[in-house]
Amino acid sequence: MSHSGPRVSDGSSIRRFFTYAVLFALLMVAGSGVAGLLGRVIDVGQPTEVFDDMLAQQTAFAVVGVPLYVVVAAWTRGRIRSDVTEARSRGFALYLTAASVVSIVLTVEAVQATVGWALGVPHGSAQFAELVVWGGVWLVHRWIERRVVGPDVLTWAGFLGSAIGLGVAAAGAVMLVGDLLGRVLGIPTTQAADAPSMLQLGVMTLVAGLPVWAVCWAVPARRFQRDTLWHVQVLLVGVAGGLLTAVVGASVLLDRLVVWLVTGTEERSATQLEALPWAIGALVVGGAVWAYHRAVLRVTDETARTEVRRAYDYLLAGVGLVAAAVGLVLMIVAGIEGLAGTEVALVGGGDPLDTVIAAATLLAVGGPVWWVFWRRVERAVQVDPVGERRSGSRRVYVLLVFGVAGVSAVAALLTGVVTALQDVFAGTLGPQTLQAVRYPLGIIVTSGLVAAYHWTVLRADRGVLGEQQHGPRYVLLVGPSDPDVVRAVHGRTGGSVHLLARTDTEAEPWSVDDLTEVLAGLPGPAVVVLADENGELHTIPVTPP
Repeated sequence: MSHSGPRVSDGSSIRRFFTYAVLFALLMVAGSGVAGLLGRVIDVGQPTEVFDDMLAQQTAFAVVGVPLYVVVAAWTRGRIRSDVTEARSRGFALYLTAASVVSIVLTVEAVQATVGWALGVPHGSAQFAELVVWGGVWLVHRWIERRVVGPDVLTWAGFLGSAIGLGVAAAGAVMLVGDLLGRVLGIPTTQAADAPSMLQLGVMTLVAGLPVWAVCWAVPARRFQRDTLWHVQVLLVGVAGGLLTAVVGASVLLDRLVVWLVTGTEERSATQLEALPWAIGALVVGGAVWAYHRAVLRVTDETARTEVRRAYDYLLAGVGLVAAAVGLVLMIVAGIEGLAGTEVALVGGGDPLDTVIAAATLLAVGGPVWWVFWRRVERAVQVDPVGERRSGSRRVYVLLVFGVAGVSAVAALLTGVVTALQDVFAGTLGPQTLQAVRYPLGIIVTSGLVAAYHWTVLRADRGVLGEQQHGPRYVLLVGPSDPDVVRAVHGRTGGSVHLLARTDTEAEPWSVDDLTEVLAGLPGPAVVVLADENGELHTIPVTPP
């Protein structure tokens, strides 16, 4: 929600905090009480006699909680109507977010249980009352939010709701596709006799998550403003989450196939392929999620090199880099295990060969993903050396890689040194010590290689940008309205660029090349650039703000 309203006093902030905290607590109390009483009437398959000792609590919650909530909510509504800053306050935004997220989670659980009961899940029971009460709470708060904030703004409640709905629906789709593929391929699955089948669980989970995602995202997405939270939802949750799921699925799929192929005929078993259907399901569902959000973002090879496009490329390059780095760590671990000469299994007590194959598959899947998107970035650097190197997405990517690699290396170094010193003090230093520190050594080597490569990238960026004439630190453009020219001039000069549109005349469109040439020769720290009706540029040195 927007918090651009005027500042309020500390007293108002404290009052709002307690008001909305009490309102949220009363909502939880009233909702649980009403749902409990209503469940005794309409829920099917519930052994209500078990809950007789809770009747007093449910009655008290409903009788006391509902009137108090109505009173506090009515008083809050009056405050919102009389004070425009109330609806923009952080307290109200946090209340709406908390109430929406909690009611969404409870609604998803209720839908899942009710669908499971309808499908004949063992020991399943319907939760119609929970569905009615918490589903109603969620929809009412969503209606309030849309009236206060507007239907074209993606709020934190909508963002978290769409992320929850998408995650739950995707998990259900993976289970559903995996179970159907397992039946088609004749691959048995291991599950408890009194537990729901994977097919039932997949349907329950998919049906529970899909409506939430549709209400919070799929239906209103076309009207949303493309602000920061919108891009986080599309890029981080949709694009990166979908691709990461697909990469994991492809890695497991390739790993299981290679293990099955290299295993001798007499040692092969169906259990080696148990994960195969789920890996295919993750690959299919993750790929579909990635493709959908890519289409929403409308990223194609022909689109201009905007900051959104840069964020897309660097984000997916990062996903591939993570997968490849994990594969490299496992490969180094396997090599150290061979040098140690022990027979201790590498991962989870399995065959050491499995770790080698897992490492190779992660490298085979993650490496190409990183290479494809990184090569796209490098081509963009060749086209626009200064603009690409000065972009915020590139700086965040490089610094984040350095940060993660540095923290991982330090943590691994401390762990390895502690383990080695323990063996030194115990007098047991030997091959088993090398085997014990194989993971820290793998992380240190991999982090060092990743950091070393990206250090060359950072040094090259600084070398190119250091040779550029930055121009004034502050630039105010006065002329035709063109938001794109602000980003372009900032990319060329590195200064703080602002634009005021002239209303007295129709000026010629801005020329980024002409602006860059004019600004490069100005020695002052701040300047106003005025574009007249003929397109000529006039510079006025000013004092920095």
